Amino acid sequence: MTIGRVAGNMRGMDTMGTPADQAWLAGESALKSRDNAQARDHYRRALALEPRHVPSLLGLSTAQMRLSDHRAAHAATMAADACRPTHPALVFGLAQQLRYFHEYEALEACLRTPGFAANAPVLIVAKGAVMLSSIGAHAAAVALADAAIEREPDSAASLYVRGNLHLFEGQSGDAERCYEAALAADPRLYQAAWMEASTRTQTAGSNHVERLRRQLAQAQPGGEGENYLAFGLHKELHDLGRHEEAWEALERGCRSRRAMHRYSLAEDAAVVDAMSALCTPAFVAAHSSVPQERVPIFIVGMHRSGTTLMERILARHSQVGDAGETYAFEAALQMATNHASMAKPDLVQVERAASADFDFLAERYARSARWLAKGKPWFTEKLPMNFWYAGLIAKAIPQARILHLARDPMDTCFSNLRTLFSGVALYSYDQAELGGFYLQYRRMMAHWRETLPEHVLDVSYDELVADPETSAKKIAAFCGLEFEPGMVDANLSSSRAATASAVLAREGIRKDRGRHWLPYERHLGVLRATLVPAYESDVP
Repeated sequence: MTIGRVAGNMRGMDTMGTPADQAWLAGESALKSRDNAQARDHYRRALALEPRHVPSLLGLSTAQMRLSDHRAAHAATMAADACRPTHPALVFGLAQQLRYFHEYEALEACLRTPGFAANAPVLIVAKGAVMLSSIGAHAAAVALADAAIEREPDSAASLYVRGNLHLFEGQSGDAERCYEAALAADPRLYQAAWMEASTRTQTAGSNHVERLRRQLAQAQPGGEGENYLAFGLHKELHDLGRHEEAWEALERGCRSRRAMHRYSLAEDAAVVDAMSALCTPAFVAAHSSVPQERVPIFIVGMHRSGTTLMERILARHSQVGDAGETYAFEAALQMATNHASMAKPDLVQVERAASADFDFLAERYARSARWLAKGKPWFTEKLPMNFWYAGLIAKAIPQARILHLARDPMDTCFSNLRTLFSGVALYSYDQAELGGFYLQYRRMMAHWRETLPEHVLDVSYDELVADPETSAKKIAAFCGLEFEPGMVDANLSSSRAATASAVLAREGIRKDRGRHWLPYERHLGVLRATLVPAYESDVP
């Protein structure tokens, strides 16, 4: 995370020969050599000469991150933001840092900087649109993507991003046309082929199976392209009922993806142990007294357990805003513990949480909530992996409600297995690890159920889709809301969904989404055996 990536674009600036610039360049050289302490010192020297030297503030932020000083890194980024840079390279470098720190409001303002959309390289503008989309700033994301396409109509990356935005908006036909245009501009943009597979149910008369096979033959073994194409091919073959071929594609994709990442089930089990030991009823009861103007409703569980559907039901309530999948709580916790963990807690963070200032954490979260709530008194936080943090959420924000979606273990895990995630759910590409993680998740939720009975409500996915109104009334009462009949309108297509389940969730409340693993049963022996303990308990 360094401005050095875009330093080449800064060479045209008029001030590249000042003493501060030279100190910055020395810092960049040290950073590249991984001499982070020396890099920090060079950046500080540049800032002593020129306190508003934005490249050095961003470089200092990166150096401090590498030196494990999360708060100092954040402070340097916010100091850069206060300088309001206008050079496109600096705007983009700042945006990257703001996204890392989950500074959503500042990020949106940064990427609205006049001249950025018109003057930054088109690829950078498209990447800016992706960042905005990832935080739910959909209108701003569309504006950037459209600006990029207007400048370069054949930009494959921009067309791909615009296709995603169409898909999240429920415009599947427009999305498919954008993906086709992207592939015409760059046949090796395999992400577009993967996403196009998800735009609709493929048919014998209209599918991309043969093209996907040709592309797979060209893709580098073990590379990202192989991942995208194998998962896309699996999805299309599954749609066509060609299950043995679909399984072969899924196995290839999972094998390739698993080889790209480090994952340890033992480490997750150790975090469950540590979090359970820390979050006793007495620890959680000594909660923050910082008021929250807006009440968050955390929707948690495993990925693919119905959390998106739950958010869409709540978002139809007149008093509830939908924030989507944000890392706002994790970002506040990282500041409180001065430690960055990625997408879930680690042992260092749990240890530091024991002595963290939870009033500080609550204040940080309240600041984010003002932007996330979109002016509503309640708002949803639909990040499934927040189940790790339930006890810390209750301690920092006792007003918060936590809804836990529980779905059949095999349905949930198979849906995880056949989903290509971006940077999360690293457990999901190996059957034994996937089943093992599911058991650890159940163990964590069992602790929260015992420790936080007033804060956590278990919601059965099967009951939700079988009798939506009864479930919605129960959920509304738990959250302190009056039930509104529109919450369970069969047509839930009015809001956006920027998740792996975007297309399915927009189809509304359906009862036919279970047991998709049955055609692959003979291949799933490891997963089924691992999940036996989950079926021996009546607790979700």
